[in-house]
Amino acid sequence: MRKVLLLDDEPAVLSVLADYLQSPGLEIVTCREIEAAEAILEHHRFDVVVTDLRVSELGGLEGMRLIRWVSTHFPETVVLAMSGYVNDDVHALGRAVGAAAILEKPIDLRRLKRYVHGENGMPQDGPDGTIAEVDLLDDFLKAGTIRSVLQPIVEIGPQDGSASSPFIAHAWESLARAPATTPLRNPEILFAYASRKERLWETDLLCIKAALAEATRLKLQKRSRLFINTQPRSMTNPDFARLVPELIAAAGFQNEEIVFELTEQQTIVNPQAFAKTLGQLRDKGFQIALDDYGVGFANLRLVQDLRPEYLKLSGYFCRDVHKDPFKQMIVKATGEMCRTLGIPVILENVETADELEVVRSLQIDFGQGYFFAKPAAADVFVSSDRFVMGGALKGAEERAAALAEVAASDSTEPHKR
Repeated sequence: MRKVLLLDDEPAVLSVLADYLQSPGLEIVTCREIEAAEAILEHHRFDVVVTDLRVSELGGLEGMRLIRWVSTHFPETVVLAMSGYVNDDVHALGRAVGAAAILEKPIDLRRLKRYVHGENGMPQDGPDGTIAEVDLLDDFLKAGTIRSVLQPIVEIGPQDGSASSPFIAHAWESLARAPATTPLRNPEILFAYASRKERLWETDLLCIKAALAEATRLKLQKRSRLFINTQPRSMTNPDFARLVPELIAAAGFQNEEIVFELTEQQTIVNPQAFAKTLGQLRDKGFQIALDDYGVGFANLRLVQDLRPEYLKLSGYFCRDVHKDPFKQMIVKATGEMCRTLGIPVILENVETADELEVVRSLQIDFGQGYFFAKPAAADVFVSSDRFVMGGALKGAEERAAALAEVAASDSTEPHKR
């Protein structure tokens, strides 16, 4: 599929352009705010980017910033600029920042189509073309369409019981989901957009509410700790330490059942406010998990600074770990370090039995990934016999007793992995 991004603050303009350009084999994404375009471009590559030069109520030539960014990082992408007023200075500036052409409004649609479709046009026997509209962030947040799914965090210590025994779910991670019809369904794009609009706190709060609503649907025997993904920058909001615990209590959870899983550590711009909130939460009994350890900004210094109750080792180190002795050494060393510090390790993205066998041999405490279960609604896990409730770290005897109790409670149907 050939991919095109259109940016203009006028929805009527976007509608006309998208309808005119639509063709088999062409995927079109339309945005009305430059912050949305920037967030999407960080995660997806496009063949053509078409942007209005003025895409803000403040006026100016904000589109030039986007052109410069795209042409610098993706010089193979064709970037076109649109403007209602074009003179020699605008042409010169556009060329200087990397625009292939400056198109004066009203747009010559046939010229635009040649740039987007190519001189020979788009093949008519390709896959169906698509148009995806990115809502204004304000509209998206007001719509309240964010929901949550859950994924178990499973004990993977020495195997007890038979191969058909259920897994012990030590905890459940809540994962935010937006409707599949919008590019904002990718949480990384949604939070990058919200960050640029300085709306992280509101976005995070909606996700926390969705997580609590979904987790309350787990029956008591299925419920254990709940990991809630949280942007550290949201914790700089003075209302976080008051409002979020109130929501948690109203949902029927004890503070000790909640683990705030910190993501995107590089966005902490007010470390004093963040540290204050973190201290208040810990004083109330909440716990902290450091996410994506080993990649990006989740490093040894954060382990030192945050002193997390859990460390989540990036799934990068689990992918084909059974084939990679170097990864095995890294996973083993991380586990040994954390055992010394008293921090349980959760290895993400466990997807195969071979990976699990090696991870178990490396004495990692917990695992999470498709091998155990894909993220799903709470009802899926309530009706499943694949998982039993876990709690604190258990020894072999306690695990065996828990599994034996479940097996005895339903002897007519063998438990299946």
